[in-house]
Amino acid sequence: MPNAVYQYVYYEPLTVGGPVTRQNRNPATSSKYLPIPGITVPSTNDLATGSTFTPDVPPASYTDGSGNVYTFGFMNVSGCVGAGETSTDINNLPGSATFSPLIVGSQVINILVLYINNGAPGGGGGGPSIYLDAFDETTGAFLDNFFVTSISPDNTLTSNVNIYGSLAVMAVAETVLASSPPIDTPPPPFVPNSSAIFDKWVKLEGPSGNPVISGNSQSLVVGASTASDIAAFAFYKDPATVYITGGYQSPDILLFTPFSTTTLGTEVPIGTGGGASTVLPGVHYGFAAVVHNDSEYDVSTSVTFWNIPGGVGTAGAFLDTQTVTIPATSSLTVISSQPFINTGGHTCAVVSIDTADSPCQFDPTGSADSVHIPDPDANVSQSCSAWRNTNTVYAYIGEPWHLEIGLGELPVDYADAQIGIQFNMQYVAADFAQNERVYKVVKEHRRIYGKVPPYLIPVLRKELPAAYLKPVVTLVSKGKIEEQKAGGYVLSFENRKETTFKVTGEVPANAKPGDTYLLQLTAHYPKSGRLGAKSIGFLEILVVKEGKR
Repeated sequence: MPNAVYQYVYYEPLTVGGPVTRQNRNPATSSKYLPIPGITVPSTNDLATGSTFTPDVPPASYTDGSGNVYTFGFMNVSGCVGAGETSTDINNLPGSATFSPLIVGSQVINILVLYINNGAPGGGGGGPSIYLDAFDETTGAFLDNFFVTSISPDNTLTSNVNIYGSLAVMAVAETVLASSPPIDTPPPPFVPNSSAIFDKWVKLEGPSGNPVISGNSQSLVVGASTASDIAAFAFYKDPATVYITGGYQSPDILLFTPFSTTTLGTEVPIGTGGGASTVLPGVHYGFAAVVHNDSEYDVSTSVTFWNIPGGVGTAGAFLDTQTVTIPATSSLTVISSQPFINTGGHTCAVVSIDTADSPCQFDPTGSADSVHIPDPDANVSQSCSAWRNTNTVYAYIGEPWHLEIGLGELPVDYADAQIGIQFNMQYVAADFAQNERVYKVVKEHRRIYGKVPPYLIPVLRKELPAAYLKPVVTLVSKGKIEEQKAGGYVLSFENRKETTFKVTGEVPANAKPGDTYLLQLTAHYPKSGRLGAKSIGFLEILVVKEGKR
């Protein structure tokens, strides 16, 4: 059971002593935070996973037995679900109404309350001093990396801030630019690189209006000839690494029977001939997605399920959103509360994810947002969306094959657009998987691609030889078609709700039983009205059989 651990500490720059070293840049003069002598710290308490946590409110100030006055600087809460939260407002602490709720995950929750010791010496003589630091809100600790990119107009001050955390009082205003992520710190000593992303500058001490902080800008402006001590921290957060395996044949999208909202049934495979991988019209399939969290902390993510008709359409139906907590460094299978139903023709099963403090921040509100689903090919290995958009059929040596497909109902902005159709064809020999290299790749990728044919593993697929299946496009719905000299076609339709076309071709005469041909069809939509350019892919897998159909 997780528990909450409190620390009430004070920040004391350029003073040796205490159990926690601020930076490893120069240990003899590193900044530190130290326990406040005599202050009452809340006791450690056990918490239930999934419950909401509210930290105890610390005192706004405290005077120790020697008369030193400590004033509240900030509270940081790390270890809950998410990348950590920090506040400098004692009346608006993490977990309050203006923050997202603090949800107890699987990790220990650390509550660090940092105070400024107003009675401590300045550390550099009798005059005012300026102290600048970097703090990681996710780990609840100082960052050991260099964190200032430049200082202007006097950039010679940058090294002193990065090494010692102090800035000289200057006769002119100086603008300090924080790096995001922090800068790789040269040895000695060795400091591991950090991928943390800049969040905000926060003033802990200083006169009114100095330093100047503008929202979440990476720039901090320190006024000229300050007469008072200044302490300011650059706050960073470790980005969440939550993703789904992308592409148009994603192994992380699961369709199964019978439909269930709680357990997986018999999965519909990808790439199996004889109709086993065909999603039949009218059947209620269970719909699930495997979502991965490589972060070092528990993450809350929203997983949205979609039904996109047509085959290479852009618009479809919003089915369901499930908000789940994925433990650190793990994967979770998320099941939709709504079934996936093929209403006829080719229909795509699509999943998108939305996670705070990550690159995946697509938060749809309904079906109209389907045209904005992130590109699943932008980063296949760590994608913000995934499509199950493939079909497998048997084909016969030297015989014709055909594929009827469409663009679904076109959004109004694409209604008059000319849409390009291109093909990429590849050949998979019957004995493709019967060699040591393919076996090795399959073994390396079995966590993600263990249930798909080896030729669909991206590293192997990109090496497949080209094939020519003589694809020809003809219109089924009314419209115009133009064949391009460089290959492919350009289509437009009279009625945006009727967009079906047919692709026909021929299996090569030299094909052998057990061979497989991959026909990747891509529809290219131009920028039109409010909608940007985008491409949608569909894969037809032709498994060669002996004899005629």
